[in-house]
Amino acid sequence: MNDVVQEFNFLNPWLDNLPYTWSELKNHSEKVTYKKHETIFNQNETGNYIYIIESGRVRLFLISPSGEEKALAIIGKNGILGECSLNGDSGYATNAITASEVVLLRTSKESFFEFLSKKPQYISQAFDLITKKYRLLCSQSLQLSYMKALPRICAAFIQLSIQYGEKIDEKQIKLTINFTHQELANLLGTTRVTVAKNIKWLEDNAHISKQGKSYIIKNIDELANLANEKMLLT
Repeated sequence: MNDVVQEFNFLNPWLDNLPYTWSELKNHSEKVTYKKHETIFNQNETGNYIYIIESGRVRLFLISPSGEEKALAIIGKNGILGECSLNGDSGYATNAITASEVVLLRTSKESFFEFLSKKPQYISQAFDLITKKYRLLCSQSLQLSYMKALPRICAAFIQLSIQYGEKIDEKQIKLTINFTHQELANLLGTTRVTVAKNIKWLEDNAHISKQGKSYIIKNIDELANLANEKMLLT
């Protein structure tokens, strides 16, 4: 992969299969389950609990005063939810809704703080994920301000290939994670029609293809160069 590809590495809005372990937190938590499309919490709701995802994926998003949705991230296994409410009596900063059936460890903020004080080795995990989310918000702000839809979609494919890519040969990479045009549109702050139009253009110009439900990137370096060439809004 060239240097341009590596620049997109930290922008990935899919934070899944994270390299953390929370096994000792089980003694301080209760296990709760949610079906797909169920709400875990709403933005501005009093933040009483911290959640650890044991399985499944959760979508974090904001709702504008006019009712428009802006997706922020999809958090998967070993991720934390609700840490934005840790400072005092703060409410949740986002909405959290399940993107699949989900199993969570739910603990009160007080119990979570007590756990970290007794098990300081877990603090680095919490800080690492908080930092990833912060960097993601910064990159999303930059993309929305200065980038066209096509390079943002290219960047999303590159990000996914880095974390969920399966190498077919020297050039081609198969994405092992499935997603809909609407999910991608929500994460990129654009419309499903725009995503569909740009993905079709990428397919017609042989930058990507689809095999069943999986996308294949034909040449990731060429895709990164394409994104870089068309980066700025005009």
